[in-house]
Amino acid sequence: MNQSINISEFRKNPNKSVSKADAGLLAVLTHDEPSFYVMSPAVFENFAEIISDLELASKLKKRVPEIGKAVPMKIEDL
Repeated sequence: MNQSINISEFRKNPNKSVSKADAGLLAVLTHDEPSFYVMSPAVFENFAEIISDLELASKLKKRVPEIGKAVPMKIEDL
């Protein structure tokens, strides 16, 4: 992360601070140490999608051994 801002400056206008952040990521510092991290809605949506994909991948890995038990069907038969 290459964008950071002091908490006092962040408090003045949080939305403006986030909009200026590269890639929508921002570290908010207190006494020159990260206090918390802020991300734009677009970045949050990307993270949420990645997490969802990882959860789905985990479920799929568990079901791979069951492929041999699958019964062929046509979608029209459902």
